[in-house]
Order: sequence, then C-alpha cells, then structure tokens
Amino acid sequence: MSTSLMRLAVAGAILATPGAAAAHATLEEANAKAGSMYKAVMRVPHGCDGQATHTLSIQLPNGFIAAKPMPKAGWDLKVKQGPYDQTYDYFGTAMSEGPVEVVWSGGQLEDFHYDEFVVRGRIVDMPDGTALAFPTTQICADGEVSWSELAAPGQDPHDLDRPAPILMVSSSAHEGHGGHGGHGSSDTSAAIPEPVIVGDLKIEASWTRATPPGARVGAGYLVITNTGDEPDVLVGGSAPFASLIEIHEMSMIDGTMRMRPIDGGLVIAPGATEKLQPGGNHVMFMGLTEGIEEGSPVIATLEFERAGTVELMFTPGPMGGGSPFGGDDGAHGGGHGHGNHSHSN
Repeated sequence: MSTSLMRLAVAGAILATPGAAAAHATLEEANAKAGSMYKAVMRVPHGCDGQATHTLSIQLPNGFIAAKPMPKAGWDLKVKQGPYDQTYDYFGTAMSEGPVEVVWSGGQLEDFHYDEFVVRGRIVDMPDGTALAFPTTQICADGEVSWSELAAPGQDPHDLDRPAPILMVSSSAHEGHGGHGGHGSSDTSAAIPEPVIVGDLKIEASWTRATPPGARVGAGYLVITNTGDEPDVLVGGSAPFASLIEIHEMSMIDGTMRMRPIDGGLVIAPGATEKLQPGGNHVMFMGLTEGIEEGSPVIATLEFERAGTVELMFTPGPMGGGSPFGGDDGAHGGGHGHGNHSHSN
C-alpha cells in the first residue's frame, strides 16, 4: 500500500474519538510540526481476535525521514530500507533513501495486554494540514490485523473498519530554512523540546550556540538526570557536522580557567542531575565540517556506558549568547578560555 503524502481534512477525527482510540492502533501524538523531530509512539491495545500478536510492522510515510526505531526487550527488530519519493535535505545532508518499514517480531503481546512501539524521525517541510499515514499490521498465529485503510475524499473516517493511524502536520514554527528571528512575537525563546528517555536517563533542554564563519569547534549543553540505581557515564558521541565529540570540563589550572577532556567521561550518579552549561562541563563538537546557524537545529548522537546511544536535537542560540529556551541555562553568556581551543562557544 502506498504511504505517500495525503490531504485529509477529516483524518484527525479518527484519533479524536475515545471509542476509536480504545479499539484501533493509534499514534499517541496525532499532531506535529513540519520540520521537527517526531517520536511516533504506536499504541497497540489488543491482539488479533483473541490471539497474541507476535509480529508488528509499521510502514513509514514519505516525508518522515532518517527514522530510528526503539528496540524492545524480547522482540527482534528489523528495519527495511528503500528509496524516498524525492531527495530531502537532512541538516545539510542530501538524503534520498532510508528506513521505509520497521518490523518487531518474535515477541508475545497477549490479546488482553497493551503495548507501545516507537520510531523517531524527522518530518520534512510540507504544507499545513498534510496528513501522514502510518499503516500498521499485527500478525498472530492464525491471521493478522492490518490498520491500513485510508478515507477517500468526502468519506467519513469512522466508516472504516481498519483505519491507518494518521499524523496531522502543521506548518513549521520557522518559515523557510534556518530563519533568524521573526517569529511574529516579541518572545524569542524557543519551545523546550520534550525530555528524551534512554535507559534510566532523562535528557532535557539540549542546545548549542551559533558559530562564527570558519569556526572549527562548537559546544553543546544539556541536562541529564539519572533515575536509576546505578551510575552511568557519558563517554562521547558522533555528529554528521563534526569529526569528533568529546566531553570537556572547565577547571582552574595555575590560576587560569582552562578546558580539557574528562578522563573516562562524565559520571552521572544514581539520583543525580548533571547540568552541562557554559563555564562548566559541556559537550565539545570538534572539527566542524559545517557551521552551526541560529534557528537551524543540529542532530548529534551521544553515547553512555549503560544506557547506550541516543540521538538528540540541539537547538542553536545566538552566537556567544545564552540558551534559546530562556531562563538560566545560558546565564554565564560570552566566551571563556579553552586552553588550546579558542572559540566563542
């Protein structure tokens, strides 16, 4: 079945009806903005006519790119690659193919149980009111249930027996690519993204600063809370716009504030919250291959010893300024000494 972009003015009604949500496979968040990172949480409320679900597949629509599924304990995970309907710009990288279907198999979701299956990706720029379908199929021992029906123009979606889960897309908060201010409001603070959960860690308010032309380094800031009973360690990461990621600390050496890598990584103790911020511990983007522009979020992957890897969106604030989210996150402001790495981030 095609999963191309659709214009369905009444598609949102599927997810707005309590009865439908209780019976159908649905998306937890049925609305998202174009140009944003979106976590598709597929809610599966039951099996197949009394039987347990052992396989679940989600077809990913065109316009939902660079998708990464979340593994589930007890389930095998397979990602099917394929071409997109066109070449998309993914933070400066041309992307013409990628994940088009995700399949979890070998599990056991009993008919009387409920579960969620998660895929995270980017919604490209698209017209306001565009509807994206995520056809979802449950496979059981003696059959399957395919949530893949699409309402025809003028058809009431409630008439469908097996409606495909629908995501309604609104226009991006930033018009065009990499806008610099001008949001139609005197409040220039960016919206703080939802916390990202990986293992026992909760990660919040990840941001960076715009870099000057020719800059070779940048810095990333975030807040990490360890809700578990064991320590974890932030050891490094990777990013498409940098050749290396290191975790650095600021320390006083011979009366001078200097920056240096943290040996062994940054430890996040059980129950502790580590705030990576200007003037303190922070993520270093080394060997920038492209500049960081205010208003154009960048994606980086951080690696933890216990929790594993997690992909984060860093929202750029102004060059040399504070957090784009407002508050105290960037209160220390301006540049500071960085040993052999002199930069304004």
